[in-house]
Amino acid sequence: MTKTTTGPGRPRRKDPDAVRQALIAAARDHFAQGSFKTVSVREIARAAGVNQAMVNYYFGDKRGLYEAMLQETIGPLIRTLEEAEARGEVARLEDLIPRHAATLAANPWLPNLIIREVLYGESEFRNLFIEKFASRVAGALRRAIDGGRDKGELRDDLDPKFGTLILFSLTIYPFVARPIVERAMGIPIDDAFAGRWSEQILQLLAPPKPPPEDEDP
Repeated sequence: MTKTTTGPGRPRRKDPDAVRQALIAAARDHFAQGSFKTVSVREIARAAGVNQAMVNYYFGDKRGLYEAMLQETIGPLIRTLEEAEARGEVARLEDLIPRHAATLAANPWLPNLIIREVLYGESEFRNLFIEKFASRVAGALRRAIDGGRDKGELRDDLDPKFGTLILFSLTIYPFVARPIVERAMGIPIDDAFAGRWSEQILQLLAPPKPPPEDEDP
């Protein structure tokens, strides 16, 4: 009887997508706690319940897994923006800001990872993150600000570049400073936070309301 063999490095599980997703989930858990240099492929594979050769099979190496983890997290937001622009549409901030805040709320590990690996660390992922993720989101935000000003939905004195910086700062800070926000300010970062915070940001950027007209006595 001839045995059926799998090629070197091929996954033995019946559901390859389940293997891939298990590796990404394990990578997310480990990279949320440790740096790229300190987390090993062996640790990630063990947590995912697969052989470490599966990392090479699906992602090429640890760097490929790291990038796939970020793509899995931020990619849907970027694709939504770029697909809208491919149709000749400009994303509106009232749609974009809640999506951005919801992405961070669903992945509270992400802001701290960015600070550790991209801002303060000497990680090789600084350029990767800036070019593949941050610059694309920033470009969409600038175009959304331009469109909002043209339509009168945003302050006409809002500079698109500084407006983009404002949005990055306002959306990311609460999740980075969660203990301060919750304990010192008394604002719970719960399931409703992303929507409520997005409304406050949009109110800050909205054009000032005209003063009420004097009524005749």
